Formats: sequence, structure tokens, C-alpha cells
Amino acid sequence: MLNITEFNSLSPREQAALVLEQGRYLHHIIRGWCKIDLYWFHNYYVEVWFLYDLKTIGLVRALTNKASLDPYLETIKLRVKT
Repeated sequence: MLNITEFNSLSPREQAALVLEQGRYLHHIIRGWCKIDLYWFHNYYVEVWFLYDLKTIGLVRALTNKASLDPYLETIKLRVKT
């Protein structure tokens, strides 16, 4: 299991490959020219920024604080079983 420091030391290509293969997709938001997917990866959250025009990944970012999740809280809907 990679901790966040080890994850951040990887190249963006390696980060993207790991998250897309092993991460758990949670939600996405649209920001201007990007679709930003949110993943749960090991014990932290990671964003993968997809550029619409180029259809490539522009950024992979491990989130280091809870405030980074605020944009997702506006639109996410969770089904909770009781």
C-alpha cells in the first residue's frame, strides 16, 4: 500500500495508471475545460483531471486536506443503507 508521500514521488503517468487501475471511483465535477474524477485510493483521495479538448490527463493530485473535498460535496448524492 502506497502512502501519500510515496504516491506523490511517482511520475504523473505512474500515478494515473495506479489510480485508474486500483482506485475506487467516487464522483466527478466539471470545472471549465476539465472533468475531474475523484477516487479513493488506499487511505486518501486522488483527483484525476481530464482535459476535454485533448482527451488526455492533465493533472493527478492527491488531496491532503478536507477542504479539497468541498467542491464535490455540492453535487454528490450517497445512498446509505440502514
